[in-house]
Amino acid sequence: MAGCPAGACEGPRQAARCHRARSPERADRSTGHGRPTRHLPTTHYPIQYSESVNDAYPPLLDPTDLPSRVLCIAPHPDDEVIACGGQLAFHAQRGDRVCVLVLTDGGDAELRETECRAGLLELGVSEVIFAGFRDGALGEAAGLDQRLRAEIEDFEPSLVYAPSPFELHRDHRAAFRSVARVLQTREDLRCLFWGLNSPVPRDVLFDTTRYIECKRRALVAHASQNGGGLLVQKALALDAAATINVDDTRVLALEAFADKRGAQIAAWGARAANLVEVSSDFAGLPRTTAVLTSFNKCDDLRENLAAIFRQSLPFAAVVVVDNASKDGSQAMIEEEFPGVDLIVMPSPEYGACETFNLGFASARTPLIAILDDDIVMPEDWLEKATRRLVQEPDSTAIVSTKVVEPGMPESYKQSPAVNSERYMSTFRGCASLARAGALREAGFYDARLFIYGNERDLTCRLLNLGFRVLQFPGAEVFHKTPFGIKPGPRSLYFHARNAWLTMFKYAPAWDLVRLPFLVLKKVVLRDASSEASGTVSDAVGTIGIGASLRETPGALGIVVKAAFSVLWNLPYCLKHRQVVRHPDFELPLQ
Repeated sequence: MAGCPAGACEGPRQAARCHRARSPERADRSTGHGRPTRHLPTTHYPIQYSESVNDAYPPLLDPTDLPSRVLCIAPHPDDEVIACGGQLAFHAQRGDRVCVLVLTDGGDAELRETECRAGLLELGVSEVIFAGFRDGALGEAAGLDQRLRAEIEDFEPSLVYAPSPFELHRDHRAAFRSVARVLQTREDLRCLFWGLNSPVPRDVLFDTTRYIECKRRALVAHASQNGGGLLVQKALALDAAATINVDDTRVLALEAFADKRGAQIAAWGARAANLVEVSSDFAGLPRTTAVLTSFNKCDDLRENLAAIFRQSLPFAAVVVVDNASKDGSQAMIEEEFPGVDLIVMPSPEYGACETFNLGFASARTPLIAILDDDIVMPEDWLEKATRRLVQEPDSTAIVSTKVVEPGMPESYKQSPAVNSERYMSTFRGCASLARAGALREAGFYDARLFIYGNERDLTCRLLNLGFRVLQFPGAEVFHKTPFGIKPGPRSLYFHARNAWLTMFKYAPAWDLVRLPFLVLKKVVLRDASSEASGTVSDAVGTIGIGASLRETPGALGIVVKAAFSVLWNLPYCLKHRQVVRHPDFELPLQ
């Protein structure tokens, strides 16, 4: 076996009453712009390794302190040699157990596997696993996390080498996201992340001078990728460039890494997601700000944010408006997702309409994703929704994506009414993509509504401005809130109140005349079996309101209270009344 010789708003009026946590971008501005002038201490053989990670430049560490059971995760055959071939040679020469897990087939599986094995033998590594996922499609690969978790559990590494989230190749970023998900609870497992086609904000450096020649031979083994010797030349140039701030001229090659563990990995990836250049696959697509509001849903919010930062088309920004949660949500965001722009309300008295408006006002991108805090979206949600919206004329303000919820009857899930593209008179406020300019022109949500029914009210104003709302079942999310209208005094009060307020503001006179009869027929007298079956009257509509009337204690008193509130707000409704005559307009009940 061949081997080696020994030897990185101004909002509406309410903004004055909120606190905005300082984002990393703001924090960076306070450090100044001058380049640091401090260099690593001059090195002499034997190398005097740095004991501090606080030097102006990354420390040159002693590799003999590294763990001895090593797993290298390579998205493609040859990544392991280019990125960390010197380190793999060090581990092999020291007698460590080293395994390389190659995730994709590299396009020509048989040839690339042969070259990979030959290259690793030049480094002294013989243990290699080929997962066989399709080259170029790792982000869509079913079972990637399961396979990676199984290999880690089987091999039991104490040190992992893997690609960083700053990589430009989509397979490299997909590999990082999988590593972050699988290792998020593994505080015991040290991970060194490398940068191959994009520099990694490095924490540590290792001297690989003595392994230059065996790394050269390993690179030559990848003949199909060599391009007339350019692969060898460029890869070794990366290692040489890393020595630029090392004063000892005998140090000719370094390999650089970011040193992370457990939950640090996901947080680091979250910061990187907003900095990585969007792939050329998405050239020309408008950028999006995700806007969420949250109140005491820390665990749901964590899962939601993790999915947001895994999107194949990255969000340009993520804004969370926290309504003074007391469950650790704010600390969780600041620690695990520091790339989030966090707005913290001074008390929980603010409604969803007002807090969403703050988030909308802070967005600086052409598109805004309107999201609940308890949804889980697949990695391609934003990509699919964006591609569909840009196919529409500018008059389409919102695409409302499909939502699946616990307890949703199959008859509802399979209904043509929710599985076909059609223009709507409302949208799902838990997972929709909107044009920011249209939202601003319409004036965002009506804060007087507080919560519930605000989507229909906003849609009425959009329709009056000539915009439309498209139902798009081609993108789907899972919403953890159970299907229908949740029984309870608060829910019943605002649903009943806001439905009437909106109709007084926008419904034609004849519709106002017949609305009471529709309420009697389709709500009060609607039988439980019809409601339980999920019979569709609208995308969100009044599914479950009959149950809410039957099951909420004191329902009659709550409805009477809502009626008095409607009367109190009637002057406001009449003052702002703008009858909607757009053909897309429908009553909440048909």
